[in-house]
Amino acid sequence: MVLQGKVALITGAAQGLGKAFSQALLRRGARVVLLDMKHVEGQQTGQEMADKFGPENSTFIQCDVTAKEQLDSAFNKASSQFGGLDLVVNNAGILDEVQWERCLAVNLEAVIRGTYNGLNHMSTQNGGRGGHIINVASIAGLLSSIPAAPVYTTSKHGVVALSRCMGHAMHYKRHGVRVNALCPSFTDTDIIHVTEDSMGKDFWMVPKTVQKLGGLLPVSTVVEGFLQLVEDDTQLTGAVMRVTLAKGIDYKQYREE
Repeated sequence: MVLQGKVALITGAAQGLGKAFSQALLRRGARVVLLDMKHVEGQQTGQEMADKFGPENSTFIQCDVTAKEQLDSAFNKASSQFGGLDLVVNNAGILDEVQWERCLAVNLEAVIRGTYNGLNHMSTQNGGRGGHIINVASIAGLLSSIPAAPVYTTSKHGVVALSRCMGHAMHYKRHGVRVNALCPSFTDTDIIHVTEDSMGKDFWMVPKTVQKLGGLLPVSTVVEGFLQLVEDDTQLTGAVMRVTLAKGIDYKQYREE
C-alpha cells in the first residue's frame, strides 16, 4: 500500500507501539485516527501529532475498545471525518492475568469487533475502496506455552487464528480487504512492566520469559516490520509476521491446508 493520502485507524494509539505506528504512518503521508481509552495520554499524543503533522492529518478519539457502542461510533466518526478508511490496526492490548475477563475483552473480543468494523467500512461490497487490517498479536500467540500468562497467551493465539481465517482468499475476494497478524516478541513498552496486582503470584516469571527470548525488542524494530507489512504490494493476506531478536523479521510458515 502506498501510504500517501491513505486513512488509518489505530487502537491503543496513545503510547507504546500504537503511538510509534501512528508516527510512522504520518511521516509517510497518511492521515491517522488515534483511538485510546486513556484520555490524558491520548490528548497529549493527539496534540503532539497535530503539532508535527498538522491537525488536518490526525485526530484523537477517546474510546474503550471493549464497549461496542464506543468502538462502532469511533469507526463511524473516523470514516465520516476523513472520507473512508484504508487501514485498520487493532493494536490495543493488556497483560493482566488477575482481571482475566478484561484481558480477553481487550485482546481478543475487541480485535474481533475491530476486524468486523474494518470490513464494514472498507469492503468493496459496501461501497468501500478495499484496504488492509493488521491485528497486533504477539509471539505468545505462536508459542506452545507461557505458564505465567495463560489468558494472555490464549488471547493472542485467538488473534492469530482470527487473522488467518479472515485473511483467507475467500474473504479477500469478497471484500477486497487484506487481513494479517503481526507477532512481535516482548517489546520495550509499558505493557511488560507487570506487578503482582496484574499477574498474581507468578508475575516474577515474566522477566524470566523475556530473558529466555533474548531480551526486549526495541520499538523501532517492530515498527520496521509493521511498515513492511503495510507497504507490501503483493496482496499478501492471511500471513503471520514474526518480529524477534533471534530471527529478525520473517513470516510463520504453515503447512498447506
